[in-house]
Amino acid sequence: MNDEIQEIERLIRQSGELADSLIRLARKLQEQSRRQAQNYEERSENLAALHKKLTYLRSYIDVVKREIGSQRHYNQDEDYAKARIAVVDGTVTPQGAVIELLRVGVADKTISPDSAVEQLAKLLRPDLPVSRRIEIRETAKAAFEAGDDVLGKVRPFLKETPQEGTAKLRASKTIAVTP
Repeated sequence: MNDEIQEIERLIRQSGELADSLIRLARKLQEQSRRQAQNYEERSENLAALHKKLTYLRSYIDVVKREIGSQRHYNQDEDYAKARIAVVDGTVTPQGAVIELLRVGVADKTISPDSAVEQLAKLLRPDLPVSRRIEIRETAKAAFEAGDDVLGKVRPFLKETPQEGTAKLRASKTIAVTP
């Protein structure tokens, strides 16, 4: 019987230790749960603050985009007006004005450099060899992309406008008449 009592006491002691361990485990789990809840609360507060900042930035970006868009349209209109005035004044040929407008369009990203080069190719003299046309197109594309002076690079290869043809014809007649 003594052995049985010792066995019962041992089981009681083990069950007491087990109960203490379970209580400590429950407290640890409660503490971890409390910390996680606190972390989740902090994260949700941080996310709310970030959301508020992002909303503000998004509205600010929209305002800036509108301002840039209006400025771009203003600059584009101004460039178009300058090109028209230059054509009227005779300081630039209509082809030069078209090329300048293409350059402005590429700079404003309203037209791609490839499209601008396609439009420019229509202005080249038809008697140019294909290899020279390809070279001019590559040079023009690089100039469009870099924002360089495209007109200065392709001017010798442009078709003559009727006004230029008439002016050359008058000049040759004037030279022929003058002894």
